[in-house]
Amino acid sequence: MFDIRLNEEQRAFQQLAREFAENEIKEVALELDKKPNWEDRIPWEVLKKGSQLGFRTFVLSEENGGAGASDHLTACVVAEELAAGDIGTAYYYMLTARRARDWFELRMTDAQRAEFLPKFLNDDLYFTTVAIHEPDTDLGFDYFTDTPPNVKLKTRAVERPDGSWVINGAKNFQTVGYLAKLLVVVAQTDTGVQSFLVEGDSKGLVRHPMSKIGRRIGDNAEIFFDDVVVPPGRILGPPPPGRSDMGTHVTIAALTLGLGRAALEETIKYCKERVSGGKPIIQHQAVGIFISEMAMNLEAARRLIWTAAWAKDNPEAFADGSADWQPYEAMATAFTGTAVQRLTEQGMELFGGMGVIQGMPIEKYVRDALVQKHISFYFPTRYRIAEALAGFKRNTPAIIGNV
Repeated sequence: MFDIRLNEEQRAFQQLAREFAENEIKEVALELDKKPNWEDRIPWEVLKKGSQLGFRTFVLSEENGGAGASDHLTACVVAEELAAGDIGTAYYYMLTARRARDWFELRMTDAQRAEFLPKFLNDDLYFTTVAIHEPDTDLGFDYFTDTPPNVKLKTRAVERPDGSWVINGAKNFQTVGYLAKLLVVVAQTDTGVQSFLVEGDSKGLVRHPMSKIGRRIGDNAEIFFDDVVVPPGRILGPPPPGRSDMGTHVTIAALTLGLGRAALEETIKYCKERVSGGKPIIQHQAVGIFISEMAMNLEAARRLIWTAAWAKDNPEAFADGSADWQPYEAMATAFTGTAVQRLTEQGMELFGGMGVIQGMPIEKYVRDALVQKHISFYFPTRYRIAEALAGFKRNTPAIIGNV
C-alpha cells in the first residue's frame, strides 16, 4: 500500500534537523555568504555542533558509532531540513554521512576500517570527498559521446617495491574538497583504475578553493597531487555487486529540495507583509498563481525524491514485479534541479526590486539554485533517463558512479 507517512524515528530525525537548521545554520548563513574571503565563510562552530548531534554519523550502524539510519529516505528527510537552513552547510554533513556508510561499512577492509573509523568518529571536523573529475579528460561525464575504450585518467598512481603508491595529477570541482580529511582518489594504474584512500594532510597534496556564484559556504576545490605517497593497503575495494542502496545522487536532489522549500517559505512570508494596491500582495490573483505553481513543483519534486529513495532501498519490489521500475533517481535529480531553479526565480519576481538586493534571502537562493541546476547535470541526466527507457546503454567506464 502506498504510504507517505514517516515512521517515528524519521520524524525524530526530521525535527532534530529542522530545529538545528532554524536555530544554528540559518542564523549565520546570510552573513557568511557575503564575506569576500572563502576561509571566512566556513561555519566552523556550526559544523562542530551538527557533528555532535550526529549529522555526519547517523547513517552508520550502531556498532560503528552511528544511529543505524542507513535508508535513503531518512537521509533525504534530514538533507531537506538541513538545506532549508543553508544548502552549502548541509553538503558537509550529508555527503560525508552517506559516504561514511558506503566506505566504512561496505567497501573498506577490516584493517582500513580499524584505521580510519576511529579518526572519523573522534573528530567533529572529519569530512570526506571524492576526487574523480579531471580538468582535461572529462572521463565518463560527457554524455554526448561514447567514451573510447582506450581512454585513461591523467591522474596516475605508480606502485613502489614496498607496496606503497605515488600519485601525480589533478582533480577539480570536488565538493567538500578543501576541508576533507579523507579523500577517495580515483587514479590510473598500469592494471586499470583504482580508488585510493588518501589523507588530507598528505605531503604533496595541494588544494585551492574554487569561487562560485552560489553555494558559497559549501566549498569546491581544485586538488593537485605532486608525488603524494599512499601507504600499502590503501586501495578501497569496489562496491559489493548487486547493491542498489549506495551513492549520493538522490541525497543531493533532497538538498536542492530543501533550498527550494526555504525559497518558497521566504516568498510567502514576504508576500504576506508587502502591501501594494491597498492590500498584502499575496491577495492579488497573479501572485497566488505564482505561489501555487512554486508549491506544486516543490511537492512533485519531493514525491519523486521519496520514490527514488524508496526504490534504492527496495530493489526486490522491482525484481518480483510488484512495482513498475522507472529511472527514478535520474528523474528526481533532473526534475528537482530544474524546478527549484525556476522556483527561486519566481520568488525573486514576487520580491520585485528587493529581490535583486544583496542581503535579501531570495537573492542568495537564486544564486544557490543556479549551482544546483548545474549539479543536476541538466542535459546528461536527461540522456540517462532516455537511455534507460529506450533500453540503450552508452559506453561508459565502469568506475563512473562507483564512488
